[in-house]
Amino acid sequence: MKNLLILTLFFFIISCSKTKTVLICGDHVCINKNEAEQYFEENLSIEVKILDKDEKNKIDLVELNLKLDEKEKRSVSITKKKDTNNTIKILSNDEIKRKKAELKEKVRINKLKVKKEKKDKFQVSKIKKKKIKNSIGVQKTKNKSQIQIVDVCVILEKCNIDEISKFLIEQGKKKGFPDITLRE
Repeated sequence: MKNLLILTLFFFIISCSKTKTVLICGDHVCINKNEAEQYFEENLSIEVKILDKDEKNKIDLVELNLKLDEKEKRSVSITKKKDTNNTIKILSNDEIKRKKAELKEKVRINKLKVKKEKKDKFQVSKIKKKKIKNSIGVQKTKNKSQIQIVDVCVILEKCNIDEISKFLIEQGKKKGFPDITLRE
């Protein structure tokens, strides 16, 4: 019983294994993942070729049925259909070294671009902070100099609660909304 369980588990693990695949970058097999990622960033597409050793032994039943309907013969012939007409280059060692050097250069350039963008964003945020600080400082000085206690009754003819409330509502409509993002 124990051996049967182990044997079943073994077959289950083997059946769940991933098939071997190769990424194709244009007309050749990608050297490594970096080249595949770079090719995908540039072209937004990448081909995946599945390497299967048992592919020669498989029979396509749909092809067989179609051939039987056309010929009305009962003979079975197995032909292999090519998926694509494109041939895949096999790169030499020198070409692989050159491609790897190009990839390293592209990665280095991309890193420099990212650093430059971060530096620019940091400088822009610094400038914005300075502007906010300056605007806050100006507003503080304006607010201090403009603070004057004015008696509303001096402005109005009749000094009752209704007239005062109307006056304050009109003044509130003339002013904009306060900027609550500024800190004192």
